[in-house]
Amino acid sequence: MPVTRTATANADLGSSIGDLRSIRPRAACATIARMTTSFTTPVPHRTLVHRLTVFAYGVVAYAVGVAALLALIVTMLGLVHFTGGTLGQLDIGRALALDALLLVAFAVQHSLMARPAFKAWWTRIIPAACERSTYVLATGLVLLPMLALWQPMPEVVWSVQAPDARWLLLAAGVMGWAYLFAASFAINHFELFGLQQVYHALRGRPMTTAPFQERWMYRFDRHPIMTGLLVGLWATPTMALDHLLFAAGTTVYVCIGVHFEERALRRAFGVQYDGYRGRVWSIVPTFTGRRSRPMSMGAEHFER
Repeated sequence: MPVTRTATANADLGSSIGDLRSIRPRAACATIARMTTSFTTPVPHRTLVHRLTVFAYGVVAYAVGVAALLALIVTMLGLVHFTGGTLGQLDIGRALALDALLLVAFAVQHSLMARPAFKAWWTRIIPAACERSTYVLATGLVLLPMLALWQPMPEVVWSVQAPDARWLLLAAGVMGWAYLFAASFAINHFELFGLQQVYHALRGRPMTTAPFQERWMYRFDRHPIMTGLLVGLWATPTMALDHLLFAAGTTVYVCIGVHFEERALRRAFGVQYDGYRGRVWSIVPTFTGRRSRPMSMGAEHFER
């Protein structure tokens, strides 16, 4: 059914009725019909094929994003080693230049696509329900080649030989990645990875954002996904040079990204977020229990 614009449209229509008294009845009816039509805007109808396509796109994007994250985890745990891909092992100068270029490409994609101005422009081209899925897909398509092409530098920076210490560091790394995944569910894992948006589009429901709550680790850590990432990057019993460069570069990006994210959240939510910042530390947990308080921030505002 058409949705009629109100207020100004109705006022303009009403003010013109008096001019119709001098017009013959049939002509007056036709004129009213044309005027009424000009003030109506039909709601776009999304076909089942369109909704299924959007949903399938979101599922594929989710699979690629999660696959890239799992590839990062197994690489950082030492189960898979950097190979340099088709480029093999370059000399040290070219290797460092390529690794720096890969880091910059990831940082540009991850930061640019998170900006509100970019999202406002991008959703004029793609369905709004696909925005988050596109972000997740692009992240996976940048991260996977980054891991594949990262140059191998097998020189050992440190190696812990004591069995108990090695198992402790390995367990800490696994716990870091588990903490990251748990933090994604503490906000809304499926909204964070775009599945909720495309599912709502499939069902013909409007997109909604669940309020953020200080649940689980968000009671004592403002950026637990970043905390888990940093622990997973650095907690390893054997640190090779290629792993060290990857961890160091990613850590620099995380610190810069969190700084700008904090600024954006403060601009968006003002004193509400300032109160949260005053009670809960970032990256380094406060480890003090806080009562859960609802805040009007959805998952997409966090850990971009």
